[in-house]
Amino acid sequence: MALSIGKRFESNIAKSAPDYALVCRLPDSAQAFGSSSRLRFSRKNPFDYLIWDSKRFRLYAIELKTVKGKTISFERSEEDTGEIHLHQIDGLNAWNLYDGIICGFLIEFRENEETIFLKIEDFNDLLSEIDKKSFGKKDLDLYGISYFIVPQKKIRVNYRYDIDSLLSNYSLSEEKNNDD
Repeated sequence: MALSIGKRFESNIAKSAPDYALVCRLPDSAQAFGSSSRLRFSRKNPFDYLIWDSKRFRLYAIELKTVKGKTISFERSEEDTGEIHLHQIDGLNAWNLYDGIICGFLIEFRENEETIFLKIEDFNDLLSEIDKKSFGKKDLDLYGISYFIVPQKKIRVNYRYDIDSLLSNYSLSEEKNNDD
C-alpha cells in the first residue's frame, strides 16, 4: 500500500534526522470508519513529533504539514476548518511555556518545493497581524514574521531535509536570546 503524501513527508523527515537526534512520532489516535460522530471521543495529539537534539540539549515539539499550494489554512475557532487545527496550536503553545523546548510547524509547500519551520511564537504574531484564515510565505515576509527555510534535496521521488541545519539554527538563536 502506497503512503499518503502526509505520511511520506513524515517518513522523509524521520529519515532525514541526524544520528545525534532522537525522533519520536506521537501515535495517532484510532480512526473510526463510517460516521464521523464516533471520532469526537478520540484523543487529539498536540503535535506530530518530538525531536531530542542531544548535541545541544534541546527538545523540539513539531507539527508537520504538507500542502499542495502556496498557502496553508488554519483554524481560529472550533467552528473553523483548516489544515492547522486549533488543538495543535493550543498544544504547541502549552508546550512552549517550558524552557528548553522549541515548538513550531514544519510546513512543506509542495508547489514551491520549499519547506519552512515556523516557531509557534512567530505563528502567534502572524495571527495577531492578519485577518485571513490562511497564509503563505508572502504573508510571512509582508508582516516581517521570522521563519527558517529548511534546505532540501530531491532524491528521485522522496526528499531529504537538512534537519541538522534546523536544529543548529534554532539552538544558536535561542542561546543568543538567553545571553541578552
